Formats: sequence, C-alpha cells, structure tokens
Amino acid sequence: MFAMHIPNLLALVDAHANVPGYQTALFATILVITLGLLAAEKVHKTILVLLSAGLCLFLADALGYFTHGTGQHLPVYIEMIEWEVIGIVIGATVFVEIAARSGVFTYISIRVLKASRGDPFRLLILFSILTAIFSAFLDNITAMIIIGSLTVVSCRKLQLDPKPFLITEGIMTNVGGLLTLISSIPNIIIGKTAGISYLTFLIVAVPYTVVAIAASMFVARWVFGKAVGPLRDPREQARNLDLVLAFDEWETVTDRRFFYTSSVGVVLIILAFALHSQIPILRDFGIEIVALGAAVIMMLLHAKDVEHDLSNVQWSLVFFFVGLFTVIGVMEKALVLLKIGELLDALTLRAGSVGLMWLTAIFSSMTDNIPLSAMLAKIFGPTPEAAAAIPRVQWWAVVFGANLGGNITPIGSASTIVAVTIMKKNGLKVTFMEFVKIGVVFALVQLVLASGYLLILQQILAKPAGA
Repeated sequence: MFAMHIPNLLALVDAHANVPGYQTALFATILVITLGLLAAEKVHKTILVLLSAGLCLFLADALGYFTHGTGQHLPVYIEMIEWEVIGIVIGATVFVEIAARSGVFTYISIRVLKASRGDPFRLLILFSILTAIFSAFLDNITAMIIIGSLTVVSCRKLQLDPKPFLITEGIMTNVGGLLTLISSIPNIIIGKTAGISYLTFLIVAVPYTVVAIAASMFVARWVFGKAVGPLRDPREQARNLDLVLAFDEWETVTDRRFFYTSSVGVVLIILAFALHSQIPILRDFGIEIVALGAAVIMMLLHAKDVEHDLSNVQWSLVFFFVGLFTVIGVMEKALVLLKIGELLDALTLRAGSVGLMWLTAIFSSMTDNIPLSAMLAKIFGPTPEAAAAIPRVQWWAVVFGANLGGNITPIGSASTIVAVTIMKKNGLKVTFMEFVKIGVVFALVQLVLASGYLLILQQILAKPAGA
C-alpha cells in the first residue's frame, strides 16, 4: 500500500543515507520512551517534549547531523517547526477567550437546555449535538470546558448524575472534531500537509459525522441505561420543565453590543476559514492569518487588558508543539520516520486504508493523538510533492483514526482529559478502566462506521474526474 511512497521519504533523507543502524535505534528508543512517558502522565507533557527535544538536538549535533555555516543564520530547529499550527493555536485561543466573555456561548447553551424541557435523554442528545458543533468551530478543550461546566450545573438542578453526560460529551468532542479542518489539531496538521481545503474537509466529513453522532446516542442510551433514560412520569416532566425555564440565558450578558459583535465575529471567522482559498490576497497567506487577524480585531474592539488576554493563550500547548516538531524533525534526519513508514507498509499491506485507520486509532488511544498525527504527516508527506502522491483516502484514514482513537482511553485526547478533570473537580470518581470499558464501546461502533465510509470514499475518490 505504501511501498510506492517510501522513495519519497528516501529522497528527502538521502543526505543521511549513511546513518548507522545503531544511531537510528538510539533515536527510536528516545521516541518510544517519550511517547510512553506521555501516556503515563508522570511528567507534564510540555516539559517532557522540551526535554526530549533538547536531548535530540544535542545528540544529533554531536553525531554531525547538522551543518553550521558562517555569518547570520537561523537556529536549525526553526525550520522544523510548523509555524502555521502555532499561529492557529495562538490566534484562535485569544479570539475564543474574548468572545466567551460576551456570553454568546453560554447563551446558546442555555437555549439548548430549555429546548430539552428537562428530559434526560433529550438533554443528552442536545448537549451532545451542541458539543459536536462547538468542537467543529472551537478548539476541543474550550468546547469541553464550556459545555462541561453548564452540564454540571444543569444536572444538579435536575438531580441527575453528571458523569454519563460528561463522558459522552468528552467522546463527542472527538466526533465533532472531525467536522472541519480546524476542529482539532490532528486535522490542522494532516490537512495542511495533504493540502486539503477547509471546504473540501467539511464536505467529506459531514456525512460520516452526522451518522456517527446518531449512532453514538444509541450507544449512550444502551451503556448508561436509566441514568440518561427519558422521563415517563408526568409529575417529573413538569418539575424538570419548571426548573429549566428558570434559567436566564441573558444573565451572563452584561454588554449587548459586545454580545452582538462577538456573535457576528464568530460567524465571520467561520466563513473566513471556510472560504479562505477563494478570498483574494488572503489565499496567498496561511490559514493562521485568519485566526491571528480575528484575535487582533477582537482585542482592538473589546480588550480592556491586552496583557491579560494574551496571558490566556495556551502557552503550554504552544511550547509543546515547538518541542514536538523539533523531536520529529530530528527523527526524520535519523531515519526513524523512514523505518516507521516501512513498518506501517508491512502491517497494512493487505488491510489498506481501513487497516491504517485502525492502527492509527490504537496508537492514538495509548498516547496523545497530536504527536502521532505529526509523525504520520511527516512520514507520508515530507515534501508537497510526496504528499500529493499519497492517495487521498489514506490521509482520511489517518484523520479518522487519530480523532476516534482518542475515545478509547481518558488520555487519548485533550478533550477526554478535560472531561475527566471536570468530573474529579466536582467529586465524581471515574477510574482509568471504567472509562476504557465505556469508551471502547463508543469507539468500536464509530470505527466500524468509519471503515465502511472509507471504503465508499475510496471508490468515489478513485473515479476519474467527470466520470
């Protein structure tokens, strides 16, 4: 399946073709240890990858992997970092943080709560759909924080156990994370490497996501049973309806002008992302310009304290990416990525894109899906020419696997980590294995559906234009 693409990577590392096997094994060991420690969560992931990056750079330089010219030059690791991803994280975080202060997201959430009329199953469905939608246009962490905080309040008002709702929402953020190019970091990494536009990503992802959301609701109803079952007693229905109608969606809106400008801003940034490749001048720049530009405009209009707004940037995530991309850059020079590519080639020779998706999902469940996506993007698309030669369905296999595999364990994705954190903060205990027993059921159903969708997609993409 991939053997025809391995020469692309070989051409990129030809200058290091004489790297001894023991050196490749040394760096592969560092990579395995780094990923293992990420999964164990014994050390903060940002500190861990920065330490790993420093070690990799030191060893690579000592072994002569880098050439140092004279005069002014950029540090060798600068070219290894995907600055477009960094720009999107910074810009989107600032924009969302300011827009959230307007109350626009809370307003939408409470309107949904009222629409549920206090029925647990209807509330689960609506919150899950809202979670998927928020995850499509916000980062998964922000979406989970917004929905999760309201879920706890809502469930306690209705005397419901918040745990089933929070677990389902944590899982649904990864399903919603498939909707758009900017829904999740793996999407951004893979989409950028594969050259998939925002609109194309949306068109391909929507049909599967709609089906997966519907199927996940049946899974939740079966897994959690009466805890999320519909109300049958008319007196309970009336009591819950009175409770939800007491919520005031305007309570958090202190400035109507701020609220309306934020609402318009959210719509405009979504359109800008979607139409980026069709907008003159803007299409000549990376998609990070949209995120950074939106952040600057929001700070200009509504920032009372710019320093405070900038302090809300997820700097730990930014530095995590700096370290991660550096580690991967060194792994490329040490031929570790080439060896991983050859291994994947052997493992998925018969299973094809579906096998690749399942392998990606399994690896994604054991550690954060971000480093896995970054490594696979570098393996399959070391250059734009190499990325263009890869069958489109193969890129989609990585996207589906990286996002859906994160549902299997509580450390498989940032959103499931946040969901578990919210539960612990509110005195709700959930063990690692308790989550796995639930998550694996959701993930199996979602991955089986994705397998069928990939086979259909493969047939569609294989047809010649105009056929």
